[in-house]
Amino acid sequence: IYGVGLDAVNGLRKGGSRNQAVLISGESGAGKTESTKLVLSFVVEALGGAEGGIQDKIMRTSPILESFGNAMTVRNNNSSRFGKWLQLTVTG
Repeated sequence: IYGVGLDAVNGLRKGGSRNQAVLISGESGAGKTESTKLVLSFVVEALGGAEGGIQDKIMRTSPILESFGNAMTVRNNNSSRFGKWLQLTVTG
């Protein structure tokens, strides 16, 4: 997970505007939401995000987004019923 985050950060730091994409997929209960949180935390921290800043705002939106369309399944009590697109714009 951290290697993927590092690759994204390194791509962002290279000269010019180099867009990065991270695709996290898997079956119900595989840890997609937790993996997303880890990658986001790593990227924001590596880019110099201050505590209480954008990282906290992003992390607080995740439960709200997850609450729409979730349902109980045999594998997971809170299974997503949709894909989620999260786009970050990094300047500076």
